[in-house]
Amino acid sequence: MEKAVAYLVGHPVIFMIAVIVSIMILFSFLKRILRLFFVIAAILVLYAAYLQLTGGHTLEAFQHIGLWFSNVFHFFISIFGHLFDLVKAPKKGMVPSATITLLSGSFRP
Repeated sequence: MEKAVAYLVGHPVIFMIAVIVSIMILFSFLKRILRLFFVIAAILVLYAAYLQLTGGHTLEAFQHIGLWFSNVFHFFISIFGHLFDLVKAPKKGMVPSATITLLSGSFRP
């Protein structure tokens, strides 16, 4: 990894090309995520219209959906936090306690 960074720092033109390509990949990813959010929003609007037409409880349904999205969001945040700890731990020279627990075999769900 250090060799790649040293090579890119030593060749600024290639470094700028790599930065531009990275930015293009990042914006492409963000554009797809934004499109996914628009599709989800459209589905939720159609679901609300369906509930309204059939006489369902729209407010209760959307409170339940909001709670579900909140739980999913917190789940992914916790996973990324644990992954960040695992990536950060070898640089400090220590292993997180969760990894030691899993490696020792004493993990009980």
